[in-house]
Amino acid sequence: MPNTQKPVSETSERLLPRISPLGIWALSFGCSVGWGAFVMPGTTFLPIAGPLGTVLGIFLGAVIMLIIGVNYHDLINRYPDAGGTFTYAKTVFGYDHGFLAAWALCLVYLAIIWANATAIPLICRSLFGDLFCFGFHYTVAGYDVFLGEILLSLCAEIVFALFCFRGNRSASWLQILMALLLAGGILFAFFAVFLHAGSATAPVIAPAFSPEHPPVQSVLVIVFLTPWAYAGFESVSQSAEEIRFSPRRFLPILLISLFSAALAYVMLALIAAAHHPEGFSSWADYVGALDGQSGLSAIPSFFSVDSAAGTPGLFLLGLAAAGGIITGFIGNLTAASRMLYAMSRDRLLPASLAKLNRFGAPGNALFFLLLFSLPIPFLGRAAISWIIDVSTIGVVIAYAYTSAAAFKNGLAEQRQLVQLTGALGVAISFFFFCYFLIPHISSVASFSTESYLILLFWAFLGFLVYFRIFHMDPLRRMGKSTFVWAVLLFMIFFTSMTWILETTESLSGNAIAELGAFFTQHGAAADPAAFTAQLTGHFRRVTDIILRNTVIQFLLIILSLLIIFRIYDTVQKAGQTAVRQKHEAEESSLAKSTFLSNMSHDIRTPMNAIIGYVTLAKREKDAPPKVKDYLEKIEASSDHLLALINDVLEISRIESGRMELMPIPTDLHKMMEELRGLFSTQMEAKGLTFAVEHSEIEDHAVLCDQNRFNRVLLNLLSNACKFTPEGGSVTLTLRQEGREEDRALYRVSVKDTGIGMSPEFAAQVFEAYAREKTSTVENIQGTGLGTAITKSIVELMGGSIEVFSEQGKGSEFVIRVGFDVDPEAREASARHRESAAAKAAFAGKRLLLVEDDPANREVERILLEEAGFVVDLAENGEDAVECIAASPAGRYDAVLMDIEMPVKNGYDATRLIRSLRNAALAEIPIAALSARAFSEDISACYAAGMNAHIAKPLNMNKLLETMSALFADA
Repeated sequence: MPNTQKPVSETSERLLPRISPLGIWALSFGCSVGWGAFVMPGTTFLPIAGPLGTVLGIFLGAVIMLIIGVNYHDLINRYPDAGGTFTYAKTVFGYDHGFLAAWALCLVYLAIIWANATAIPLICRSLFGDLFCFGFHYTVAGYDVFLGEILLSLCAEIVFALFCFRGNRSASWLQILMALLLAGGILFAFFAVFLHAGSATAPVIAPAFSPEHPPVQSVLVIVFLTPWAYAGFESVSQSAEEIRFSPRRFLPILLISLFSAALAYVMLALIAAAHHPEGFSSWADYVGALDGQSGLSAIPSFFSVDSAAGTPGLFLLGLAAAGGIITGFIGNLTAASRMLYAMSRDRLLPASLAKLNRFGAPGNALFFLLLFSLPIPFLGRAAISWIIDVSTIGVVIAYAYTSAAAFKNGLAEQRQLVQLTGALGVAISFFFFCYFLIPHISSVASFSTESYLILLFWAFLGFLVYFRIFHMDPLRRMGKSTFVWAVLLFMIFFTSMTWILETTESLSGNAIAELGAFFTQHGAAADPAAFTAQLTGHFRRVTDIILRNTVIQFLLIILSLLIIFRIYDTVQKAGQTAVRQKHEAEESSLAKSTFLSNMSHDIRTPMNAIIGYVTLAKREKDAPPKVKDYLEKIEASSDHLLALINDVLEISRIESGRMELMPIPTDLHKMMEELRGLFSTQMEAKGLTFAVEHSEIEDHAVLCDQNRFNRVLLNLLSNACKFTPEGGSVTLTLRQEGREEDRALYRVSVKDTGIGMSPEFAAQVFEAYAREKTSTVENIQGTGLGTAITKSIVELMGGSIEVFSEQGKGSEFVIRVGFDVDPEAREASARHRESAAAKAAFAGKRLLLVEDDPANREVERILLEEAGFVVDLAENGEDAVECIAASPAGRYDAVLMDIEMPVKNGYDATRLIRSLRNAALAEIPIAALSARAFSEDISACYAAGMNAHIAKPLNMNKLLETMSALFADA
């Protein structure tokens, strides 16, 4: 089975479920259709593929993205927590992979946040000219940055972030409003351009394909551009913890948002191709000359709407573009903050980032992202476009991890559809990765030289952050996967090499162009010395830059290798320490187990005599009433002492991980009735109303560890009885909740109207030795181990337990557990009836009681004889073997064998009896009667050849039931 552990810490605050289905659509749609949707059709899509090629490529890309969307849907249903791909990767593959997925997404979210922040001045320049171009200005990568535009971007960042600070309710409503404005504006623009009767010119979208590229190739290029366009459903996965509807509804919502985004891109592409300025014969001539255009004509979609609908249409399209910017900013800020929150909740980042503000939002994470984004407007739009290019790689890595996680889960659960979509998602992500990262596969998709440099430093910075988290991880979950190290090192090596090659090629091209210009200018009259000097200068400049870049590459690779070696060395030392500690722990555990086993035997042996003599003394008819009262108090104290001993021994075994289950055929109806009989008198004596309900069970014959399950219910009922005052009620309810193939699912409830618990104590009630410090509880005896043992047993059975309590009103413990249905239920029932019939037929049955302790021997003999048995005695194992060997066949019906005895122990004695040549003697039923009652002791009894195990102190009902079963099977 896949790892389905909950990634959320038990002590962490959870995000509140506030997002509606419409909010999820708005989040996904708004993060898919941003400012780029208004620009890319004219600058990228149409030049590559033309109108029809763009339509085909976008819808084909949407279908491919739907495959990845199915993988997200499957994982959102399985892990409905914040964190998205980070949660999926770290849960399925480990925390190293979770970090790599998160690091990839950090770049994606930040790039889109920054892109939307810097797009605001860009759209204002197109719509309002130089309105905000005031104050000081400077140039970054050829882009003019003005103070007015910086202030505009900063104000927008702060205002939109404030909506996110006020929690998902405010941000979600703004997201919905802006998403509707975005969708409505695009629809209006489309119908205005193609249906407006008053258009100055008729829309013309011929030619259908780009004349510069073959149609099939151009359509495929558009398909490969879709990961960036349809990243919306990834951001949705970050908010899965906050939905207020079933996660099963995610797939139709993702489907609607995916194809509505595709439709929006298609409409904007057709709008961009519909009109062109005077002087151009077609959209192809127009978009081919965009570099020489300015104002509205530099953005074909805006120019087309202005041509068809004038200023009102242009204003509405501007509002739609603003809606795209706002939804992209809020959606990705929300997604990034939820991912940081999830990582902080898993203790990979400072705990402060997981703190929720009074609106239920991760305020510190949002504040950190805002601070990290405020300097971006100072860099201008050109520099941010390089980061946006690199973010495509981050999206692809996230898709690959999500698809791989879905595939692994599907493989473990034999779900073929999920296996198929997972495998296809991984293959698609791999092709996208290669297409964008490897230069010159496509002239359109190739990164700029600056983008490779950014990717190089992003990978190196990832190494540094990983190294920091690795050393700060308190649970030592990092450093387990060399794959992550290899990926980051590959990214550094490959991108640095590619960056050097691209830089060299660019410099060489510039040098050749300058030399060509030199010959054009001087021709045959060119001075050879001047040419040589110019050639030497170019060569030296290229050589110097190559040398500089090579040194940078060398330093980054060396530093990365040093980090890897440091991590590896730490992991190796930790592994050696862990091996040493494991060996020491095993030795300590063995010594502790030996001590506990000996202590169990040494305490239970005298307890057996005490309880036995008290039982015999109570049967004396002439005992004075006061003596009987003393005996009852001794018996009650003995039972309490035995319970304390059992609790201490049991919790010690749980802590050492040595507790094992021993499933046997069990009748749940019978168990419930036995509990009713056991507690009815006790409840009645205290004045409590006691009810047991177990009628709603279809499968009552199951395989479970009957003793331990009974122990769970005994603990809960005992606590309910102890902490419920006179006049209250206690109810035990067992209901069947369903069935999965041969496994039945049950809900067990123990509810009382007692004193209840404070919320603080209820949160720690399952911790060992936990007891609430109140005046009511202080006078009630107990170790505080019962509920801890109960929880451990339930979890060992694969179940869960939770408590609902209110002070002064009572408590309810609810267990959900599944048991395998007993395939031999009818035969077991028949054996039970035979055992019950044989229970009354002990008269004349001869037993050999092997017991070295004189007091126990006397007590056990008397109790067995009162039950009708004829009892012979042996003081040790050697005497027992001689007695059996010398007896005629059929003299003894069974042997009750102690384990710890002088001369020869019970194990060796049993083996010798089983090796007797006389088959009738060798096959005699042997039951251990021992103070050694741990599971390994019981297993050792069966391994030695015994037929049953009866624990001391002696419980006559258990002994008689065991003997009945032995005689029935003989």
